[in-house]
Amino acid sequence: MARKALLRGNAGNYRIRGTIWDLGSFAYRAYVHLVPPTTRPDLSWSVVSVDGMTLQEVLGAAKAQVKSTVGTPVERLEVRAVPRNSEPLLGFDHLHGRR
Repeated sequence: MARKALLRGNAGNYRIRGTIWDLGSFAYRAYVHLVPPTTRPDLSWSVVSVDGMTLQEVLGAAKAQVKSTVGTPVERLEVRAVPRNSEPLLGFDHLHGRR
């Protein structure tokens, strides 16, 4: 399993942070974390996952799942390719933009 792309964006009151993984045999999976603002304790953190046979299919399914979960469409989504020889993830800090 190899990381293919990192996701960042917004949907309503939520920040989107996620990763698309290459599962082999032309299959992909995205794990998307929906992070509410700290000023809204009434909103909860959610994680959704979707599968697809192409990167475009996974992105479309991820956007649809986010809209279904938070009730508002994805407003902005940045997709950044992960270099082949990138260092492995050590924790969840990358989800919040911390290093």
